[in-house]
Amino acid sequence: MQEAADALYQRAQRLATTYREQNVARILALLEEAAAFEHADALFELGCWRHHGIGADRDDARAAGLWERASERGHLEARFALAIACERGAGVEKNASRAFGFYASCADGGHLSARYELGRCRYYGIGTFVDRAAAAGDFREARRHGHSEAACDAGESDGPRRMPPPVW
Repeated sequence: MQEAADALYQRAQRLATTYREQNVARILALLEEAAAFEHADALFELGCWRHHGIGADRDDARAAGLWERASERGHLEARFALAIACERGAGVEKNASRAFGFYASCADGGHLSARYELGRCRYYGIGTFVDRAAAAGDFREARRHGHSEAACDAGESDGPRRMPPPVW
């Protein structure tokens, strides 16, 4: 079953990289088919297409549901997208604590943008208590690994460049 889902997802990817505009309907069909097998990459990609309204009307609730399923299968990018959705209330109930938990999980998995967002949450007390020392550590860690926004912050302070919500 996983092999079939992988094959469907790979076909969708090949179509997307060569003739995306002409094949949107076919790509969506392949992604839907692979997602039916709970293929994590297909679930994430389909969620992105639904979020951006590619090939269908924008549907943040459907996108969030797809990202949740992909996240349950260990997909870090899907979990990060879900964190942003939870923080903004896009397609799911706005829940800063849940968003913070997703950011923390992604950061623990090595996701640099999540590390930066985790620091931003700690700095401003979004979904957690204010902890400027822990936030500074998150920003330093993100800078150390080359996160572009964190690198821009290097000469300013141990605070973030922007307030919430994160850019999506």
